[in-house]
Amino acid sequence: MKRNKVISIGSFNSINFEILSKSISTLFKKKIKFLIVGNGYKIKKNFGKYKLADKINIVDDFRNCISNKINIYDSTRYKNKYSNDILNDISISYDLATRSNADLITMPINKSEVKKVTYFNGVTEFLGKLNKSKTYMMMKGDLFSIIPLTTHIPLNKVSRNYIKELDDLNTLFMYLKKSNSNFKKIVFLGINPHSGEDGTLGNEEKKLISKINKLKNKFPNFQFEGPISADSAFKYLKKKSLYISAFHDQALIPFKILNKTQVNFTIGLKIRRFSPAHGTAKNIKNKNIANIESFLECMKI
Repeated sequence: MKRNKVISIGSFNSINFEILSKSISTLFKKKIKFLIVGNGYKIKKNFGKYKLADKINIVDDFRNCISNKINIYDSTRYKNKYSNDILNDISISYDLATRSNADLITMPINKSEVKKVTYFNGVTEFLGKLNKSKTYMMMKGDLFSIIPLTTHIPLNKVSRNYIKELDDLNTLFMYLKKSNSNFKKIVFLGINPHSGEDGTLGNEEKKLISKINKLKNKFPNFQFEGPISADSAFKYLKKKSLYISAFHDQALIPFKILNKTQVNFTIGLKIRRFSPAHGTAKNIKNKNIANIESFLECMKI
């Protein structure tokens, strides 16, 4: 059974509309029911550039959606909870998806557009606040998946926060257990070069070993490894494994290079939330070269 999708439009200064426009025929063909949330006037104007304005259908609920139409929920018609349009669109989309038991798809945003008006770390963290729960960003790939335990924080705060996060992984492992995840191994990456080399290059890994041993005792059904030095962890790739990294770029770089299929998934919500595994790419906006594969993967899961 195909699940309905609520799509938060994200940043307008982006490749989002090119991706959506290129994907429409596929979504119609596969009979995927979706609802796009955002400024109705701007959405219609942008789709008009791709000669799709006649496909627009303004609705206030999934019940009014029409097949083979681009169903739009105009967020400007409703009272704003936040002083920022992007946050309002995400919040409304989350509420709609929760009420309708639909999947939430968030299109890429430019974080600087949000940080101008409020403190904001990222969509994963924001959704956690809406859901009042701990959330994790999982990047799912065809070869392997990753979870950076710290996401959008400065590098000088990584070490302390990575070690701290290892003390509270109940939400993560309860989800993995409940979802019957088929990860063959869960591999923790070290922080220092050569994973500290027995304390010569840093002592953080000694703390990691102690905490990983506690996880082995607490969750015996999982096969843990690590901490493994990040410079060699992906050289001898363990397929269908989950890599837990200390910081954002440590695992995202090899993830994006090696995986053909890439999707951003949020653990810890009442609903399923996906996002394309790329940014706004505004530098290639209007150049007709945007890749739609990650978005389509989000829509078909």
